[in-house]
Amino acid sequence: MAAAALVVVDRPRYRGRRFLFLDPERASQAGRAFGAFGFVNKRCALWVALALFAWLASAPAQTEPSARETLDEFFDDNCLACHRGRRAKGKIDLTSDAVDWRKVKGVLERRTMPPETEEAPTETEYKSAIAALAQVRSVARTGPPPPVTMRRLNRAEYIHTLRDLLGVDFDATAYFPADEVGHGFDNIADVLSISPALLEKYVDAAERIAALAVVDETPTQPRAVRYEGRGLRIEGGGNKNGGRAFFFANGTAWTPHEFERNGEYVFEIRAYGQQAGPEVVQLALQLDRRNVHPFAVPAVENKPGTYQFKVRVQGGARRVGVAFLNDYYQPRHPDPKQRDRNAVVLSLAIVGPVDKQPLPISQRRILPRPPPKTGHAAYLREVMIPLAERAWRRPLEAAEKTRLLQMIDKASPQGASVEARVRVGIVALLTSPHFLFRLETPDAQGRRRRDPFELASRLSYFLWSSTPDDALLALARSGKLAERNVLVSQVRRLLRDARASSLAQRFASQWLQIGRVEGATPDPGLFPDFDDTLRRAMRAETEMVFDAVLREHRSIWELIDNDFTFVNEPLAKLYGLPGVRGMTMRRVHLPKGRRGGVLTHASVLTATSNPTRTSPVKRGKWVLEVLLDAPPPPPPPGVDDIDESPEAVAAATFKERLQRHRQDAACAQCHARMDTLGFALEHYDAIGRWRTADGKHPIDASGVLPGGQTIKGAADLRAVVRADAGFLRSLAKNMLVYALGRGLLERDEPALESLVKTLEATPRLDALIVALVQLDAFWGVAPK
Repeated sequence: MAAAALVVVDRPRYRGRRFLFLDPERASQAGRAFGAFGFVNKRCALWVALALFAWLASAPAQTEPSARETLDEFFDDNCLACHRGRRAKGKIDLTSDAVDWRKVKGVLERRTMPPETEEAPTETEYKSAIAALAQVRSVARTGPPPPVTMRRLNRAEYIHTLRDLLGVDFDATAYFPADEVGHGFDNIADVLSISPALLEKYVDAAERIAALAVVDETPTQPRAVRYEGRGLRIEGGGNKNGGRAFFFANGTAWTPHEFERNGEYVFEIRAYGQQAGPEVVQLALQLDRRNVHPFAVPAVENKPGTYQFKVRVQGGARRVGVAFLNDYYQPRHPDPKQRDRNAVVLSLAIVGPVDKQPLPISQRRILPRPPPKTGHAAYLREVMIPLAERAWRRPLEAAEKTRLLQMIDKASPQGASVEARVRVGIVALLTSPHFLFRLETPDAQGRRRRDPFELASRLSYFLWSSTPDDALLALARSGKLAERNVLVSQVRRLLRDARASSLAQRFASQWLQIGRVEGATPDPGLFPDFDDTLRRAMRAETEMVFDAVLREHRSIWELIDNDFTFVNEPLAKLYGLPGVRGMTMRRVHLPKGRRGGVLTHASVLTATSNPTRTSPVKRGKWVLEVLLDAPPPPPPPGVDDIDESPEAVAAATFKERLQRHRQDAACAQCHARMDTLGFALEHYDAIGRWRTADGKHPIDASGVLPGGQTIKGAADLRAVVRADAGFLRSLAKNMLVYALGRGLLERDEPALESLVKTLEATPRLDALIVALVQLDAFWGVAPK
């Protein structure tokens, strides 16, 4: 009873509840008495409990609530109805440990929440809440470290890891479901769960990958399959007369067949013709309805012919058929034997593959030399232990090595080849939690350790979205990777590697939200030039500009304003850039004026538009949320949509209709800034093409920000972003979230502030990354 009372004192949370703040010493005494008392029955226990509660309540109540209690009461009365739990509006959950208190403080200081439609707190209540929040934040910065959470490889990391580990290209995006997204990214540990169905897919995928990675070097007897004519399926002018495939007109006898692999196969067809007319019967071997080998059949019924062909076939399920090509029918021919040409297929046999299979590149990487004829156990140990250490990204303990080799021996069929045993081992490695998850062990205080192998994985998956290479693992093994100068030199080496393009493809595309262009559906009647080729070019442009800023050590401000970009012919046509031919993306110089920086990239402009028109609201929200780290609150309930009727569209510009919409006091506060930022991009249509008019209405890209600053287009908008400290914070915060694989807590605020200062002094992406990896939150705490 006493313990429960103390829990209640700690955090009052719910509307309408009143709490007794109990004296801790009395509560302790009550707990000891309650625990030591022996009860005769439940009724006696109940009376004693009530008596104890009354005694506790008689203690003097606390007269001054704590900062936490003041803040909780304010939230309870004004905020939690909308901002609680998984369905919290604007994804701002005030009951979460990961809430961004800095943003909450800004909202309270600006008095923008709760909405004006609600009963507003008094000025005294606002000031008390702000003061209490400052105290809570101060305490939170010295709180316990966040838990070290194991992180499942997402689809992109799985693909890249297989490429670097085995040399196998495997399309995990087609095999596994899309990864969940948290805090804007798909590499967040808390949302990367694993279900029984996904685990089954991992097992199936591992078996397919093992079959691709290692093949039997010693050729086996080719498989032979024979299909009798009566078992073939008939299309066109034929039937199964007399247990055979009989054609009285052009048609096809076919069957599905599974080809083991890419290679050469022998096809054997037994057939004859009922000859008539000037030609002999003509048949053709078909693959997937395509005639790959036409041939003449002069044979007759009493002496059928056998016809063989060697054809190279792609592995997998295929439709194999024999087609009759030259039907002939002349019922009035004077010779009855020359009136009707027909064909008969008696059987179809497929043998193969008959060629020697070339060893895949992956096999040469996995197997250091051809398997010996004897001494298989030693050879398997030589192959599998180094492979396991690369797959699990750390050295194996002696017991793990023994268990792995024993498992391969028990799971392999009797007499299995060395290659087959290696495949069994690969399946075991790829389905292990040590491969599928990045496992880290915290120190005694629950903090991330400065373990060299864990650090190697953190670095490689941060910068490459892939497994550590041999150089990183060697430094981890020597212990040198935990040294600051070695760590920094390795960061610079990894950034020079081609695999660092993952930062543009994975981090930048998610931070800038250009992945939304994949789901964009511009109206084909209004935007006939938009297709998948242009869609891919839009996304590639933004990723390549980010990559160039990183690799060329350019200022981060060139993400906002620059004089170059990357285009192919369709994108250059959209931008009005002459002289670009072909589908290859290439670097071009931009004339001063309309283009420059991500704000004018078609990827951003398309992703923030509606199918039939631009959306200044979406574009303004994107600028605030993505670039300035100042997302607007969600719209209040009951707000009407903008009038999109044909009459309204014809009578007024969208800007005029939006201005009428925001006359609602509940909308004006946020829209005043958001809409002005969005309208600055109004010269760009819904797929990013420059325009001077919207229908019959001339474009007005001007606006006035709160505070009186006037902006008149994209150039002024770029200046607004450059002058706002929020851009540096947004870049640093999102990079830190991506690197750590978790949302940020209040205790991360000093680290984040240090990264912002780094960017202020040296505004380059590589400087940000070098500073980030040296934070304790990433680097880990050094052992004492």
